[in-house]
Amino acid sequence: MIPPTIDLAGIRLRGLRPEDAVAWHTYLSDPLVIEFTSYPQMSLPAVQSMIERCRSGYDAGSSCKWAVATEADDQLVGTCGFNQLSRSQGWAELGYDLARSHWGRGLIAQAVGACLDWAFEEPDFNRVHAFVMVGNTRSERVLDRACFTREGCLRSYRMCRGNPRDYWVFSMLRREWEQTLRGRPTQT
Repeated sequence: MIPPTIDLAGIRLRGLRPEDAVAWHTYLSDPLVIEFTSYPQMSLPAVQSMIERCRSGYDAGSSCKWAVATEADDQLVGTCGFNQLSRSQGWAELGYDLARSHWGRGLIAQAVGACLDWAFEEPDFNRVHAFVMVGNTRSERVLDRACFTREGCLRSYRMCRGNPRDYWVFSMLRREWEQTLRGRPTQT
């Protein structure tokens, strides 16, 4: 199975497909795209395996990752969704990435809003959190604008290409989402 399709202004969130591997691999090969991520340098077969893990994670209920695709040609330009879901604990871990050619257009902001709606329209989730590498000011701005709360810093939280890196923790609670909801698009 794949996640539901969500149509937004100029983009669509849809399930990842095997044919998305080349586009995803291409932009994950850009050093500026992965600079503030924990992605290692990945081969095309590794990206193909990652797509299969995303699809099987959705089937298992342990993750939910969408392709961020252009409305005009349905080509993958990013991903957004939940790297991990814990229905028993009521939380979801948000993650996203985007091709540099599409930075600064508000696409990830739209996708994050839609992902929040998806999570909090489900009765099981009370919290969405995201980990952002210290120094990733673009990602910090996305979450600040989405009304996330910066909870604190996890020192040396993740190894990134051989180096321990500090990460900010951002979160939003269901009650905060309910207070800030402004009529985002619904799922189709």
